[in-house]
Parts: sequence; C-alpha cells; structure tokens
Amino acid sequence: MTQTILHDDPSGRAGNCLQATVASLLDLPLDEVPHFAEHDDWLQRLFDFCHSHGYALEFQRVTKYCAYGMAWGPSPRGVRHAVCWADGRMSHDPHPSRAGLLQVTELIALVPHTTP
Repeated sequence: MTQTILHDDPSGRAGNCLQATVASLLDLPLDEVPHFAEHDDWLQRLFDFCHSHGYALEFQRVTKYCAYGMAWGPSPRGVRHAVCWADGRMSHDPHPSRAGLLQVTELIALVPHTTP
C-alpha cells in the first residue's frame, strides 16, 4: 500500500503514512482504514481499530525484537514517519520513495488477541 497524502500536501492535510501502514499490515484497502492523523485522539482510534480487527498494540523498546507491527522515526524528508516492520526490520515503507527511516525511535507490535 502506498500513502496517497504526503506530509507537504497543498491542502494542509496530514500525511497518511499511518493509514497506509495499517492498511498494509492488516491487508485492507486504504479506504477501509481511518486517516488516524486527522484526529486529536488518533492513538485511541488506532488502538480501537486494530482491536476490532483482532490485534492488540504493544509498545516495545527499540532494542527489543519486534516480529510484526510498525516502526516510527524521522524520515529523510525531516518528518515523523510510520513504516511496516517484520522480523526485526522494515518490511515496507508506504511513502512513494520507499526510502524508509533515518532511525527507529518507536516500535509498536501488532499482537493477535482472542477476546472481542
């Protein structure tokens, strides 16, 4: 999945790297995933959305191995960015450049859950 709104969108909208990352991780069409960054309570919306699709989110130390989830950090474009993470490395960058992150500052694992 490639993000469709970049950080410097002329309309002033927030970039949708998080939306595209979550769509990629959950194998959903982009339009079925909320544009979380457009809301002040984006983190709660992210938690709730992932939970409704069978996953809990677990913040992890950057030094800890993260099997499946998302990584955050500064992009080469100088903005905070989200990418897909699998098996301890970036597996997909939703930005059209696919340039990744300059460094990983946060890891959030998607952990399957069995409770509704």
